[in-house]
Amino acid sequence: MTYEFSTDFNNALPQNDLALIPAGTLAKVTMTLRPGGFGPGQWLTKSDRTGSVYLNTELTILEGPYAKRKVYHLIGIEGAKRNAKGEDTWGMNGRTMIRSILESARNIHPNDRSQNAIEGRTINDLLELMGIEFGIKIGVEEDKSGNYQPKTLCFPLSPQITALMLRSWE
Repeated sequence: MTYEFSTDFNNALPQNDLALIPAGTLAKVTMTLRPGGFGPGQWLTKSDRTGSVYLNTELTILEGPYAKRKVYHLIGIEGAKRNAKGEDTWGMNGRTMIRSILESARNIHPNDRSQNAIEGRTINDLLELMGIEFGIKIGVEEDKSGNYQPKTLCFPLSPQITALMLRSWE
């Protein structure tokens, strides 16, 4: 079957102008992993330009005025930048992000050192993050160069704030 695309689209409806979700917005989300063709299960993405490895995620807001809106977030697994100690800073930030996600989703206090907390912060496969629900706070980062539109950021919420959010959503 062939399609003809030399068509006048002037009579098509304009795209809805979706403004950024305001900074400071709290939201309950579910995570979807976007396969990148690299690593275990092909869930990771490797940048051809930098060699950095990351988890490409899509967060779908579940409830409230921004329900069904998407926030896309890259979680660093391995990068080229090193701190003064020679540690992989992007990978460390990614591990911190995943820990925060697990704590938010599984109601684990960051200072909890119990066996249940230790096990709750452990995953055996990246697929354990698929469909996980947790709370986030939305942030907005302006492009300093002026070449790009502002982008939405997300920060996992503490289990205490997530628990309060969950109670208000029930």
